[in-house]
Amino acid sequence: MKKRNTPMIIVLCVLGLLLVAYFVFNEPDQNRYQWHESYDANSSQPYGTLFLRRMLEDYHPGGSFEFNDKKPLKTLLNSDRYTSNSGYVFVGGSLFLDPQDADALLAFVRNGNDAVIACLEPPESLIYRIHANECDQQIEFQGQMMPSVTVNFYHDTLRTESGYTYAKRFRDEDISYNWKSFAPGLFCEAATTIVPIGYQVQDRVNFLRIKYGEGFLYIHANPIVFTNYFMIKDESVNYATATFSHLRGENIIWDEYSKIPFMGKRDNYDSPLYFILQQDTLKYAWWLMLITIGLYVFFAARRTQRVIPVLESKSNTSLEFVKLIASLHYQNENHLDMARKKMKYFLYFIRSKYGVHAQTFTDLQIAKLAEKSKVSLEEVQMIFTQYQAIERNAGYNINGLRLVDFYNAIENFYKHCK
Repeated sequence: MKKRNTPMIIVLCVLGLLLVAYFVFNEPDQNRYQWHESYDANSSQPYGTLFLRRMLEDYHPGGSFEFNDKKPLKTLLNSDRYTSNSGYVFVGGSLFLDPQDADALLAFVRNGNDAVIACLEPPESLIYRIHANECDQQIEFQGQMMPSVTVNFYHDTLRTESGYTYAKRFRDEDISYNWKSFAPGLFCEAATTIVPIGYQVQDRVNFLRIKYGEGFLYIHANPIVFTNYFMIKDESVNYATATFSHLRGENIIWDEYSKIPFMGKRDNYDSPLYFILQQDTLKYAWWLMLITIGLYVFFAARRTQRVIPVLESKSNTSLEFVKLIASLHYQNENHLDMARKKMKYFLYFIRSKYGVHAQTFTDLQIAKLAEKSKVSLEEVQMIFTQYQAIERNAGYNINGLRLVDFYNAIENFYKHCK
């Protein structure tokens, strides 16, 4: 009996797999993605924030990164670990804090730390406690439906000539989106504690800073620009890097926990089964797969040998992301741009760690840096000598070997500095 059923089982399984493959691989690519704004830091869907999270994990080589999805801020921040040299990051639809959480975050900022909050609604639990309302205007968002938006910074060191352009994507086309900005009347001559940082057009501010105690609270009105769909592009990575460069501390806290009260309403819509059943072709493939499995179980439930599971090796996904970005630059052979970015991050590192500020270094400053870092003067001099040689040849792209030598010189500094 068993031998007579075996050919039929094989035929049914093959037919089932072929039909599933047909429905899956003939489904348009855009229907395989979820296009709602989840801002989920664990999601690689277009409007999750996994890529930004991975970028910030390696943002400060000498600092730490904590992904907080289990503790309220009143518990997390009331420890000795984050009393100074730290930054807080929230990217999501809305920030939910009870009074104790808000007190903990404000105390964190008052003590000299920074907080960057990018959300679709102003964090009222924080703003109303520290905003002096100097211009008789509450901090609120105003939206404007536009097919695209170009954002930029006011400060000369961050502003670019063409700005950064964004367009909301849904499936296979760009659509109009409600791009948010702060009410224009918020900024007047009497304002001293609130400073505009970035804008859409000169009179539509989308990024501002509020001074509180020894630290700063930064609020961004368009969290969508930090989602995965945009973070795969060089231009958006540069904008995100410039935005989060305002975090002075080396230790970063990513707050996912404060989104929890809002995530419960979306659980059913985020489940893979809900998405599958909403797509006709995937739904048919799902039921066909279940029927095929049922037939297989019915005709060949018993096994002659236990299946040995295959253990997949652990992978460092953060390293893979870094390699992906690096490979994109390398394939484009844009070695000069990579060298400049590496030097930019190196200057930020020595500025934040040793307090050495300069764009062009003299022999005296180089000797001072060598003394503070405990790295030999020759090794420190090598970094600036190689970079000066690169800039002298900026008229044409440098070769890969020169970039590798420059990279190794900086990595050697990180390895031996104290």
